[in-house]
Amino acid sequence: MYKIIGADGREYGPINLQQLADWAAQGRVNPLTRVQAEGSADWQAASEIPELQAIFDRLRSATPPGPVSAPSTGDAGEQKKGLAITSLVLGIISVLCLGPLTGIPAIICGHIAHNRSRRSPAEYGGAGIAIAGFVTGYVGLLLGLAMVAIYSAMLFPALSQAKGRAQEINCSNNMKQIGLAFKTWAIDNKDQFPFNVKTNEGGTLELCQRGPDGFDKNAFMHFLVMSNELSTPKILVCPADTKQAALDWQGLQAGNVSYQVRSGESVVDTDPQQVLAVCPIHNNVLRVDGSVQREGPRPSRR
Repeated sequence: MYKIIGADGREYGPINLQQLADWAAQGRVNPLTRVQAEGSADWQAASEIPELQAIFDRLRSATPPGPVSAPSTGDAGEQKKGLAITSLVLGIISVLCLGPLTGIPAIICGHIAHNRSRRSPAEYGGAGIAIAGFVTGYVGLLLGLAMVAIYSAMLFPALSQAKGRAQEINCSNNMKQIGLAFKTWAIDNKDQFPFNVKTNEGGTLELCQRGPDGFDKNAFMHFLVMSNELSTPKILVCPADTKQAALDWQGLQAGNVSYQVRSGESVVDTDPQQVLAVCPIHNNVLRVDGSVQREGPRPSRR
């Protein structure tokens, strides 16, 4: 018993050898017709099956030369292979330069072409080309993704460094504004900073809580009395700090301040090199004269 693929791409059968011989005599089957013998999983040209080739030999010897009918199934040269070839071309391009841009279309076209050739081998050919197409498409896609990962790994440190540098510059600008606010306040208060002026005179002397290192735990209180000189409480938080800035001066607390203020009688406007404040994140140091410099190693980037 046999099955055949007709010129319309449809499958016919099973039929016996005699029926097949009759169809060959009628021109419905020719040596290029795709045939599957019973018990076989493969489709072959009719001429590749010995018993069928014998039928065609008998028909040729019995039929005088004359016009030959068009084959009932597609000639191997007439099989549609365009999609398979397109897949292979796109796959090669994806491997060479374009990666996912042409790799994904190559995969899609290759699988479609391969499935067509399996379902209708008489009409669609190029199964091997289709496989090569979607395989190269996958390779190009993977190479493209790998390149993206490599470029990202190369760029990320540079971007992180640029971000850290920008934060450090913004921190320095914040501290310069703080230094200017201290000097402006001192001009209006006999050249004294808030922590050296009594509270009944508008200062914060009695509110100081200096530690052994000279830095004041109540730094936010000194900033509160200078609120008119400071533009916004946002400048009290370093850009690299995780602390949240206060929304307004009324809500300012110690947790809304990044910068450490150094207080005491030795910190006066007449000694410009005295340390007035520091940023513990960037190691920026604000001196009484308003200058800001980084002292110590650069911090690790957050």
